[in-house]
Amino acid sequence: MQSAKVIFVLSLTLAVAFASPRLPPGAPKPLEGDDLSKAKELLNTTLAQLATGDGPNYQVLNVISASSQLVAGTLHKFEVELSNGSETKECTVRIWDRPWLHEKGEATNVKVQCKDDALVEKTW
Repeated sequence: MQSAKVIFVLSLTLAVAFASPRLPPGAPKPLEGDDLSKAKELLNTTLAQLATGDGPNYQVLNVISASSQLVAGTLHKFEVELSNGSETKECTVRIWDRPWLHEKGEATNVKVQCKDDALVEKTW
């Protein structure tokens, strides 16, 4: 009986130790499949909105990576290649979506940081 308990505990310990790693709550989650497609739509829509004001006019050439993170809202982070019409740039785009602040005009905050360029930030 004692050996059965030892085998059970050992098996349980091994199962936990070799189980697939799970992300801790609140950690950034890499996006794929439908989630990635929806995030790309959000990225394109947000960049188009940014271009309507005094912001730059960027087109997405390639999404290198994308993740989302639950914070006070949802923070989407993209590593992308963007084109401004004359050159291609490697950039990090962060979109912080807080839908409950829509009436205040603060629902979406976007930050675009391209290599060797100043940070572009806008909230609407």
